[in-house]
Amino acid sequence: MKVKLNSHIRNLMKLPALLLAFSLVLLMCSCTLDKNHDQPVQLTMFSTVPGYEKSTDNEIRKLIAEKTGVQVFEIWMIGQNIRNPIDSLLDNNMITDYLYVNERLDEFYEHGMLVAWDDYIEKYPNIKKLYTEEEWDQLRQADGHIYSVNIPGGPASPEDFMEGCVLTNKAGFAVTTSCKDPDTAFRFINDIISEEILKLRFWGIEGVDYLVDKDGSYYRTSEMNDKWNDTDYEINHVCSYTMMPGVGVMGK
Repeated sequence: MKVKLNSHIRNLMKLPALLLAFSLVLLMCSCTLDKNHDQPVQLTMFSTVPGYEKSTDNEIRKLIAEKTGVQVFEIWMIGQNIRNPIDSLLDNNMITDYLYVNERLDEFYEHGMLVAWDDYIEKYPNIKKLYTEEEWDQLRQADGHIYSVNIPGGPASPEDFMEGCVLTNKAGFAVTTSCKDPDTAFRFINDIISEEILKLRFWGIEGVDYLVDKDGSYYRTSEMNDKWNDTDYEINHVCSYTMMPGVGVMGK
């Protein structure tokens, strides 16, 4: 199992398209699902927004993996033009298991690179609760299926939104057809928007990152708040899976 997957894929995004295609072939061959139940399944995600690479020993990511059986390595845009990696991924028809883009998501749909959500919405109750039936319908593509969800607070161009509509097919989060086990990918999405995992993602560990008062309300001391917002602490301890579903769910 390649524990430095995140760094490797991030570097691949800087390669010319031809080398990127070859490297992704080798990479995807190495990303087989782990059949050893003592180890979490490793999945990958590319986001076209800036972010910090987590350390391989990130504490909360490990805790989430223990509870869900899945560990996701996130790859972020680092000082690049967004069109370069998107063009390369579209041209080579290979990509990470998960994808977040803040533009041109509809092109991945048109290339047949996204997995439909419909069956998994019905199978996994936490996913289904993300939207009302009417809101899910707003996300349907021309073929009548749903291929992505929006992330509250995620970047998107104003022109991507239809008048009077808060959801878009041109920016958002998706599972790709490069994923070897879509059911595991969707089960993980369902798991990380459970109350238990949402607490870990956005509050951390009780007694370490936050406290609970006598009324059951969560709060942080100023020292806890400073640590939570420290870059080194974020890299080594915090794992919010920011561009995955769940942002805006906590506290509903």
